Amino acid sequence: MNQSGLNVLIVGGAHGIGRVVVELLIAEGERPLVIDRDEHELIKRKAGWGPTCSTLRMDLTNRDDVGRTLEWVKNQSGMLDVVIMTAAVHSCYPIEYLPDAVIDRVLDVNLVSHIRFVRDIIPLVRQGGRIITVSSVSAGVGIPMESIYSASKAGLELFYECMSIELSYKDIRCVIIQPGNVNTGFNETGNDYKPVGNPFIDGLYQKIVDRTNSRYGISPDQVARAIVASIRSKNPHLCIVVGGNAVKAHWAKRLLGRDLALKILKKMMCR
Repeated sequence: MNQSGLNVLIVGGAHGIGRVVVELLIAEGERPLVIDRDEHELIKRKAGWGPTCSTLRMDLTNRDDVGRTLEWVKNQSGMLDVVIMTAAVHSCYPIEYLPDAVIDRVLDVNLVSHIRFVRDIIPLVRQGGRIITVSSVSAGVGIPMESIYSASKAGLELFYECMSIELSYKDIRCVIIQPGNVNTGFNETGNDYKPVGNPFIDGLYQKIVDRTNSRYGISPDQVARAIVASIRSKNPHLCIVVGGNAVKAHWAKRLLGRDLALKILKKMMCR
């Protein structure tokens, strides 16, 4: 354990929510280990963070990178108290026209490679530690045009539910942070669909892109603070919902049931 208190690893820490988490932890005296695929941004942020953290470039989907990262973590800290997974890719694309490359990329980064990395890092998480992931409101409600992104996040949430039981003998707590729209620019990535002349699909796609624009989202600071709070809490909830639209979607589905909640969503999105 480092002199500040906790050994914290953040995967995807150079951008968005992950970057804000890093800055909050540094402000609280921690010395996090920060990993990101974007080496340029990582170097840029490291210059501002200074010696308060250590950084390493890693592509989550590259098994050689992962192997080097595991050795680096061992050398840096030995054992970890907290692993925070914020790395992800976004996609907004109609199901009828989904290219194989988009399906493979989103599922690989958001689900398959994420699962493999978590499996490999578990032996380095000490008794009583935390493994935290950032999910999405898309995991809880079927937002049209975000089918493959929603599937990746929903699958990840079920994985964490299973893991929370399996790791209970080590008292390792698994936490899912489920935010709604967040103002990071993330929702403006992965929107690669080009109109094909289908009036309904083309029109609905544009509505979804417009209505989910990041500028309507909550501050990433709000999500980052929920992550840090789950680290400090002795008994964090498995799933922590953050943001007004995420809370509304969560309770609509629980109180109204899936069918009625979906009808309401369809009416809202397709009008």
